[in-house]
Amino acid sequence: MSVLTIVEAVLLIVAIVYIVALLRSHADILRRLAALETGAAGPPRAVSSAPAGGHVVRAAEISGVTLGGDVVTLAFGGGSPVTLLAFLTSGCASCAPLWTGLRESGQAAALADRVVVVTHDTTRESPARLRSLAPTGVEVVMASAAWDDYAVPASPHFVLTDGAGGILGRGSALSWSQLLDMVGDARADADGVGGAPARTTAERAARSEQTLARSGIGAGHPSLYPSATVGQDEGDR
Repeated sequence: MSVLTIVEAVLLIVAIVYIVALLRSHADILRRLAALETGAAGPPRAVSSAPAGGHVVRAAEISGVTLGGDVVTLAFGGGSPVTLLAFLTSGCASCAPLWTGLRESGQAAALADRVVVVTHDTTRESPARLRSLAPTGVEVVMASAAWDDYAVPASPHFVLTDGAGGILGRGSALSWSQLLDMVGDARADADGVGGAPARTTAERAARSEQTLARSGIGAGHPSLYPSATVGQDEGDR
């Protein structure tokens, strides 16, 4: 009888431990869900990718060929404009909305003082296709070596230089709004505006508005309503 009692006691203890573990796991799940609902974990953000070949902190020169066939070397040292390097390709489906955004009138100006699209060279790109995608007023340089120099993991990928040889920020974005948020956060963090990176939708919207305002794009600007602009262009024709 005493043996049976001991066995029952042991089983009871095991059951209690198991129940406590389940309760703790359930409580942890509830805490995580609550954090997500209150925004403590932050809204979905553009995916930031760590460089595959190490942490690149300096803006390397880029040597390549333009769509016109000219050999160029771009430097990003002291005194150079703040530049957004957009690593895009002609065959990347995820790059399509970024190419479109860059082609919209005034959109590129909201990102940086200078925007340069960096593609692979002609061994992996179609120059004809690139010419059909190339935004007016935005430099396009074919330079496969730059992808290695900047440890670009995949396209689309973006690197924002600081005009003094360094890098303000980098990461991937799959939409124009994500790209604006990413660039706005990087510039605001560098300027000390608002302290920590934006964590809520309202903060991200405010950062985007600040970025647009610095480029002279405010409420009602035609570049913010691409469908309307397209309609006007078709009407003119």
